[in-house]
Amino acid sequence: MPETKQPKGTASPAIQYLALVRERIAAIRQDLPKLIAMGERMAELLLDGGNIFPPPVGPVWVSEFSGRAGGLMGLKAPGYQPDSTKDVAYFDLPDARSWDPSKDKVLRALMKGKAQLFVIGREEDLCALGSLDRFAGFTGGAAPDAGLYAFDPFRPFAPVRPFDKLVRGWLVAGEMIAACIRGGRMPIIYMSVWLEGANVRNAYFIKHDNTDEPWSVPLFHEGRYIPPLEPGRVSNEFLSVAENILRTLESQQTLLAKAGDWMAETKRAGKRIWTILVGHSYPMILELPGSPAYPLDWGASNSNLSTAVPPRYGEGDVALHLGYSPVNVARVQRILDRGLRFIYSSPYGRPATLPDHERLLWLDLPWRPTDATVDVPGYSVRILPMSSTAHTMAYFAMLCEMAERMGWK
Repeated sequence: MPETKQPKGTASPAIQYLALVRERIAAIRQDLPKLIAMGERMAELLLDGGNIFPPPVGPVWVSEFSGRAGGLMGLKAPGYQPDSTKDVAYFDLPDARSWDPSKDKVLRALMKGKAQLFVIGREEDLCALGSLDRFAGFTGGAAPDAGLYAFDPFRPFAPVRPFDKLVRGWLVAGEMIAACIRGGRMPIIYMSVWLEGANVRNAYFIKHDNTDEPWSVPLFHEGRYIPPLEPGRVSNEFLSVAENILRTLESQQTLLAKAGDWMAETKRAGKRIWTILVGHSYPMILELPGSPAYPLDWGASNSNLSTAVPPRYGEGDVALHLGYSPVNVARVQRILDRGLRFIYSSPYGRPATLPDHERLLWLDLPWRPTDATVDVPGYSVRILPMSSTAHTMAYFAMLCEMAERMGWK
């Protein structure tokens, strides 16, 4: 029975979508014992000499997990060929409604290989395989049809599965890191390149010589003691930050509605909506990147506002940019001078020098600048990025407001 539904009652479409997000967080909290145990099992394998890699089965996790502030520097490449039963393959699944796991070549190769298979997703999404004995763990999660509204072929138009997938994936990764610390080893974590000295610090860990390649990063530090983190601490801190962002979004329902107004008016007028959510998983998070049927145009991740909105977008169009870097007021003004309506956010907050403008909508999304969120006492950088989680909540909440005004049922 499809879960896609229309908002009911007096709450705005955005608020009703955010209520679904709140329900997902509650479900994730209930599943924490399972997620912690999954992270601990992964850590056991890695502490025993295994490697970890994100094979390209699903559309999101390779990008989301790789090269990420607060993520693992010693992560092997997606095409890594596991040669040990201690290796960990950690991946998400495509939409089961349009994917046959029994015919997926990457998945078949993994099942014939040696690595232990840990899945961000539901066991029932692999039912076509019959036996699931080959899989070491599942995070569980939302059904692919859970969400609000429909705009063919996007059912739902505002799903909750992407949010659920990102949060469950990072919580297990965080609990794996914490379990490694309890086992006496600290994984090497990326420092955000938006921090001073990050490139030098990160490069220090690359095992480089002039005799051979590839040059890689070990999974663990040598000679590094970090005080143990108890099970669940990382997950609860990450979820607490996500819940604070959710509350902040709920308090901006008027702004979310205005964003929906702008996008619907633009669409009805035959104009265009240009969208950039700066991070690693977009637009792959929609699981249908590049589809000509999608009613918004997507751009690649780009923090530089001087190039983020192409010249072909102008008078009467809308640009939506959920940013990553500090605000450059002059560049914002140049976008507005082109006649665009600009929906904009930065985790650094709105500077006092950015004036009000009738075509500027500022959205507050208070994830921690430079992204990594959870403190590890005694370590030089935080772990687990939040930008994709925050952007997912905000983006689909705005889409619900747009869909309601467009009459998409």
